[in-house]
Amino acid sequence: MTVEFYSKEDCKLCDDARQMLVRLKKEFFLEVKETKLTEDHPSYKDFFMAIPVVLIRNRQFAGNIVEDELRVFLKELKPPTRLFYVGKTFEALGFLTVAVGLMYGLMGDMWTDLYFFLGGIAIFVVGRSLEKREMKRDRTTSQ
Repeated sequence: MTVEFYSKEDCKLCDDARQMLVRLKKEFFLEVKETKLTEDHPSYKDFFMAIPVVLIRNRQFAGNIVEDELRVFLKELKPPTRLFYVGKTFEALGFLTVAVGLMYGLMGDMWTDLYFFLGGIAIFVVGRSLEKREMKRDRTTSQ
């Protein structure tokens, strides 16, 4: 999903909004297109008094943008798929498996430690690949 972000130089609110969009970009797989407004830009008169401006599917968020408001709007647009959540679960399971392997390693059982460690990495990689596949599919369908 593409997000248009209008900002200007030396703007504290713009910097805050930029950081907020970086956080949301990871969560909602956003493609942020930032435009720095100058006096010769065609949209200057429309947005100059409302900077920063975030446009998502013709909905405008301007000024002191509240992250929770934006997050709720994005969740309403398109929630993540089940396969995405399966991938996230596999990632967590992979971490847990590696942790169990490390516990066995601390107890001195080297081979069990190795099996859990390698298994955890494999489970994590499967989960990450499912997540990335869903992210890629979401980007192609939203454009």
